[in-house]
Amino acid sequence: MTRSRRHSVVRSGRATGRRVPLCALDTTMGAVSTGRAFFFHERLDGTAMRASLARVLRSYPLLSGRAERDAHGVLQVRCDDSGVPFEEEDAPPVAGVRTPAAGGQPPLRAVLPKASPVRLVGQGVPLLAVKLTHPASGGTVLGVHMKHVLADGPAYTQFLLDWAAEHRGLPHAVPCHDRRLLDDLADGAPLGARDHNSRFTVASRREKYALLSRMTLTAHKLGTATFRFDAAELRAMKQAATDQLPHGWISTSDALTAHLWHALGRLRDRSPGCVERLGVLVDFSGYLHDLPANYWGNTVTCAELRMTARDIRDCPLGTTARLIRESLSQNIADQARDDLAYLVEQRTAGRDRRVLPRMLYRAYTDMLQVNDRAKLPFYTLDFGGGTPYRCELPPVPIPWAAQIMPTPERDGSREVHLSLPRAAADALRGERFWRRAAWKRAHRRR
Repeated sequence: MTRSRRHSVVRSGRATGRRVPLCALDTTMGAVSTGRAFFFHERLDGTAMRASLARVLRSYPLLSGRAERDAHGVLQVRCDDSGVPFEEEDAPPVAGVRTPAAGGQPPLRAVLPKASPVRLVGQGVPLLAVKLTHPASGGTVLGVHMKHVLADGPAYTQFLLDWAAEHRGLPHAVPCHDRRLLDDLADGAPLGARDHNSRFTVASRREKYALLSRMTLTAHKLGTATFRFDAAELRAMKQAATDQLPHGWISTSDALTAHLWHALGRLRDRSPGCVERLGVLVDFSGYLHDLPANYWGNTVTCAELRMTARDIRDCPLGTTARLIRESLSQNIADQARDDLAYLVEQRTAGRDRRVLPRMLYRAYTDMLQVNDRAKLPFYTLDFGGGTPYRCELPPVPIPWAAQIMPTPERDGSREVHLSLPRAAADALRGERFWRRAAWKRAHRRR
């Protein structure tokens, strides 16, 4: 059996030519794409999927448009309905997809659509690309790449859910694409916020090139270690952490994040006085009441904590979890306004192309970055034949990064994907600390 590929371009049929300026936060994402592969037991109908995609694109005109810069260098999307590349492939098992059920990890490069990692503007670079892969063993893999300048994880997921609803003939809300609303929130920040920011910095051209080169050169030296925490273990972990506190509430995510920071802090084994940082990505849309509920775009900031390596080794799990909860609960709206004010100021001054998140620098020194996506409804995605039994994501090209994911059982269990230097990833896979309930023994000795 040979591969059979069908290439097409899906358009909504509504080319308005309208130009939508992206907000200052969007532009910090660069040319990065967000990719996911969803494994379904049933075969998805490619013809019907293309038709429903064309319909849902009427509510998402930016996705079928193209990015460009205006005369002042401001990044925008021209809603010209240039279209979404859509590839469909029938592949034999040996050359196509090996599903987790058949043993082994799926080759993501085979099931994800092509996406340029370095280009965003010019040469007709698409902002969304889709691929359906039908292995001979049955089922379908839906691969989707979307440029991060348009949407973060929650917005990416919302588009997929709206596409599935459209496919099934169900109603869905029309998203708000007015990115000026986010820039306007900068007016509520104090004047000093425009001069300095603890989460973003303006790099020189040499510094930016050096950092991006380092990311490219070291990405192949990273490994991904994946661990599953079942619901009962997470409940016990949260209870153990809560029992160490005199008062207050912590979430399951707080306890798990604290556990990750403790474990990886011990793995790094830095000298006791060294500073260790924890960066937790936070969706600020729920904290800003003047942002409409249907706003669609990037709405993420970072909450940061610092402790010494000694404190991480000695601090009880509950105390660390409580510090994380306090950091996530306080001043998120003010912090988001400060970020936006700083980014708008850099764009006005023509420095926006050199703005970089400080987290990228700190990933190579002293930071663990945590992106908690456990509440995102990946496993409710349904195009009429059932929900996916597996969701896979590409490796993160920076070290010491954790992605917390839901599981297909939707029972409260979590999967943790850790991007680490290969030696650390190998050591962690064999570390007894990660085995079932081992965190209890580790913290019982405190």
